[in-house]
Amino acid sequence: MALDPNKIALCWPNYIGTAVVSGGAWVPTLPLEHVKDARFSVVAKTATLDPVDTQFSITLPKRQRLHALAIPAHNMSSTATLRARVYRDAGQTDLILNTGWQDVWPVLYGLDDVVWGNDNFWNRRLAEDDRQNYTPLAIVFFEERLLGSSMHVELRDTANPDGAIVMGRVMVTDVWQPRKNLDHGVQHGYDTGTQITWAGDPSRTGYARRVTPKRTVTFDLNNLNEDEAFLRIHRLQRTQDIVGEILYLWSPVPSPINFARAMIAQQVELNGITYPYYANYEHAMSLLEIL
Repeated sequence: MALDPNKIALCWPNYIGTAVVSGGAWVPTLPLEHVKDARFSVVAKTATLDPVDTQFSITLPKRQRLHALAIPAHNMSSTATLRARVYRDAGQTDLILNTGWQDVWPVLYGLDDVVWGNDNFWNRRLAEDDRQNYTPLAIVFFEERLLGSSMHVELRDTANPDGAIVMGRVMVTDVWQPRKNLDHGVQHGYDTGTQITWAGDPSRTGYARRVTPKRTVTFDLNNLNEDEAFLRIHRLQRTQDIVGEILYLWSPVPSPINFARAMIAQQVELNGITYPYYANYEHAMSLLEIL
């Protein structure tokens, strides 16, 4: 089933942990195997920017439901592109999807963010010198849910100023959207983490230990049926706990405002599923970004 652009999307589980990854050429101390590490700071780095080196395969131990690919913690430039091909078999002979080449970075600027005369005025593409101000997260959705065993991913970034492609833990995942969307009252924000120490001088000078804020979202799913409550949410809590990653999207449609809210996150706590009245279940969810 195609994804609904007017509903949130929660993506899990991540099959990368049990997959075999291969292909490309990688720095010996930063091998491709690092894309399986749960810590986003443990990265893989290609040996060069040659397209032969910047590609890899993901092979699963069995066929799984696949609906999206996500690559966080990457250093790909504003002009980078990627392509994913999904196969029914591990030998990659039975192709079931070719996404075609897609931009790694979607359009990130609104009309008020660009100035007449700038190179990106008409296309509102990310300026290379502004890239560090955005959390890198490349997402490719498949048109339909697929039943596949392997995937081949190609990255193209010949203009990368670092001379190599770096990426953290890769997500190969299924996608779930609720039958009825979340309720009004959703809260998107930041968990700052920054600490300020106040000196004892007359001016009470503050010394900040600044860290990168993590995005947060809190929302209520108040119109769940029994299958959604116990075959989706209840199962999600058991399998992901408060450590497993969940890809959260306000909408699967690429846009500046949707990218601002797209994140790979963990549950802050495991809230209960309530049964307020006949044939209706409710659940409150709180997520904290993984960086």
